Amino acid sequence: MSARNGRVTRLRPRSYVGEELMGAADAIADMAQRVQLNGPEPVYASEKLGHALYKAAEGLALCDVELEEVTAETHRGYRHGRCLKAEER
Repeated sequence: MSARNGRVTRLRPRSYVGEELMGAADAIADMAQRVQLNGPEPVYASEKLGHALYKAAEGLALCDVELEEVTAETHRGYRHGRCLKAEER
């Protein structure tokens, strides 16, 4: 237990972080499978991929990755996707 600002909080055991990390990975895999099964329908895919991105960021935070690194990778992937879309035209 930890006392912080007059409040007592229970510290989470290390295994809890591992469980949450595996949960994030499972959610990402589930969203990817749903998109694959539904096909390339943009609205559906954007909803599921958006949730996968949320879970990926959550998992990276559990791995102590800095927000700036997460943001940089997100920007890099987004720019690459925009290039792919432009090449398709």
